[in-house]
Amino acid sequence: MSACVSVCVLVLLGALVASGSPVHSQCHFVPNGLEEKIKSITEPLELKETAIGGHQLFIPLIDSINCSCQSRERALVLNATLDVYLRIFSRLLQETRGPELLEPLADAARTAVVKTLAHLQHKVEELKRHLNLDRQDTLRRTLSTLDRMNVDDVKVQKKALAEFRWIFQTASVI
Repeated sequence: MSACVSVCVLVLLGALVASGSPVHSQCHFVPNGLEEKIKSITEPLELKETAIGGHQLFIPLIDSINCSCQSRERALVLNATLDVYLRIFSRLLQETRGPELLEPLADAARTAVVKTLAHLQHKVEELKRHLNLDRQDTLRRTLSTLDRMNVDDVKVQKKALAEFRWIFQTASVI
């Protein structure tokens, strides 16, 4: 991944925090401690909207899949987006000579930003584990329930036939 893409992604992260955009104002699920960590890198990395322009990187992609019937796809796109963040954090934290994005920073500021980036990387890893476990557990339970259904039971057959139209219609729009 090029340094330009890395900068763009970090810029987006900062822009969401610093700009007061509608997306940011809806993010009530970001803990205050994490919010403060994100804000702490906004100034040193020049992540304010005025410094980066108004073009959003991920939000249009995520919003393009906004129908509730496409929540699985949206989760996949979000998961892939989190993977991009992990690659960026990894690149920024593993550069031996210092990543281009951090070069202009004084040593103390660079140390603080690197510490914050490591924390953000850890939080993204936790979030990915949580998303994947929840989704896998739910899927496993659902598939298990479907597998255990007694198709010889008349009551099951009646319920299934009564719901057939809805199931067929739902499957048709996926």
